[in-house]
Amino acid sequence: MKILFIMYDNEGAQNPIPMGTCYVAGYLLKNGIEDIHYYSQDIYHYPEEHLTEYISQNKFDVIGLGFTAGYFQYGKVKNICKAISEAKNKPFLVLGGHGPTPLPEFFMKVMGADAVVMGEGERPFLNLIKALENKTPLCDVKGIAFRDGEKYIVNERELAIKDLDSIPNPYYAPLPIEYYVNAKVFQMKPTDRMINMITSRGCNYHCNFCQRLEKSIRFRSVENIIDELKKYITDYRINFVVFWDELFMFSEKRVAELTEGILKANIKINYWCTGRLNIVNQRILRMLKESGCAYIDYGIEQFDNVALQKMNKKQTEEQIVRGIELTKKEGILVGFNIIFGNLGDNRDTLKKSVDLLKKYNDYGQLRVIRPVTPYPGSPLYDYAIEKGLLTGPEDFYNKHKNVEILTANFTDIPDDEFHKLMFEANRNIIKDYYNHLIDETTNKFYDSYFKGDVSFRGGRHI
Repeated sequence: MKILFIMYDNEGAQNPIPMGTCYVAGYLLKNGIEDIHYYSQDIYHYPEEHLTEYISQNKFDVIGLGFTAGYFQYGKVKNICKAISEAKNKPFLVLGGHGPTPLPEFFMKVMGADAVVMGEGERPFLNLIKALENKTPLCDVKGIAFRDGEKYIVNERELAIKDLDSIPNPYYAPLPIEYYVNAKVFQMKPTDRMINMITSRGCNYHCNFCQRLEKSIRFRSVENIIDELKKYITDYRINFVVFWDELFMFSEKRVAELTEGILKANIKINYWCTGRLNIVNQRILRMLKESGCAYIDYGIEQFDNVALQKMNKKQTEEQIVRGIELTKKEGILVGFNIIFGNLGDNRDTLKKSVDLLKKYNDYGQLRVIRPVTPYPGSPLYDYAIEKGLLTGPEDFYNKHKNVEILTANFTDIPDDEFHKLMFEANRNIIKDYYNHLIDETTNKFYDSYFKGDVSFRGGRHI
């Protein structure tokens, strides 16, 4: 079987490394499937016509394409699937990821795909490839949905892999890796070299807006994580890691194990991670800081106890303030994730969130407030269907046109006023952010001219 994985172009300033796809490819390789190829549209920005030509000239048996549930990804993947369908000897097309997992029949119909891998992709995709090779019934493959003539069959889900150490590292060898390691995010230095990693899969919380591939949370061993870190330091000379876990800061015990492992191995890195404001404390933060943590991305979501309770966030205003203050005290940058328009939100909750962001903003990154989006597979999507705010997936993707505008309104505020409130809130935040940058940059010039500071390299190096 000759397999092609497509890394679609997100058309952003920097496309993230396609870790999920590379994990699946690595699992195939470990299990004896070696004829694996990557099409890096994300790096080279090839138009879809190029993909049609490439597939026509290079015969593949199976194409794998994973993606998330956003409006952009939906439109982009639709165009990619059309390009695949126009190729000579069209391969067997498999979709996967957060986008198609909760809606396999819908995505097969809309995209013209032959199958969908639901949830964690390693086992189902491997078993699908084996079934295609051996010409055995696809109805026996757990974790997939497939097209059978005019019918769409959704099989029983596959169990998630409990032993994460049994999964090989992502298969990065075919990628032009320098593109990814030279990405600059989260106030990294121009000379930093970065890689993305995960230390766990899943999350043990159940926020109403969150859509997950699998339930619960599973962990890699510290030894397994350290081995992967050492490999990237040796192979790619990385010195910055983005730990892309859904929840890196699971507990004080887990943080202690991870940070102790990094320190014992004498690994010198800086890193970014995700955190929880209801469990963070000074001990956790000092362990993180000592082991190289430079930035923590917190899911604040909203600064109002009623709204937080309604979204099932399991944190309070008091915990948010305390956690932010402790993090800033330890000299770690804070990532503010705030949404508006969830159940329990009103004009006052928006103002409280704006005031919180302005009060504690460390200006490490421009953060604005976005409307909540009820992605398919989340409890909020089911609520929107139940209340008649959405009629189904087609209605969702017709309404989900942009991350800054409403897809469904869960408040008592009329849509027009809602957008006016959001505009004023974000204008306030943006002006505050750029005024700070103006002052900061002006001070650098002043110190250079009048205080003898020779460290400033000029405006082009800001």
